Amino acid sequence: MERDIIDGLVNQWEAELPDLDVSHLETVGRIWRISEHLRRRFDQWLQPYGLSWEAFDVIVSLRRAGKPFRMRPSELSEACLLTSGAMTNRLDRIERLGLVARKPAPDDRRAIQVELTSKGVALVDEVLRTHFANARQLLDGFEPEERQMLAGLLRKLLISVAD
Repeated sequence: MERDIIDGLVNQWEAELPDLDVSHLETVGRIWRISEHLRRRFDQWLQPYGLSWEAFDVIVSLRRAGKPFRMRPSELSEACLLTSGAMTNRLDRIERLGLVARKPAPDDRRAIQVELTSKGVALVDEVLRTHFANARQLLDGFEPEERQMLAGLLRKLLISVAD
């Protein structure tokens, strides 16, 4: 079996502190590393479109919401796992790109909603299929049953750690 960096870390800790249980590294450590690798790949795929993962995450969340492609900033923060301050900064950058616009909420003029512009919708629709195809290819080394098993195990973990 091929070994990875996590195997090396586990071996180092076992040699350094043999009584320390580091078994979590075999799963949590790998998930963390995979997440970082995925983020870099996503940024590489999105860069030709002038997007970062952070911007794409916001505009794809709005697109997924359906017409009129509009959400409250708090809903977007939740969808993107961000604090309200981080979302405000992200929205400022995306708005400067002309991909979203802040507008008064139709049901409460004191509230603001974020809406994809026509430019934002066009860009998401252009990028989305390529992004999904690239992401699917990352799982080509798995049999369909393995994908389902992995998805189920990751779902169980996500539910256990979600706030």
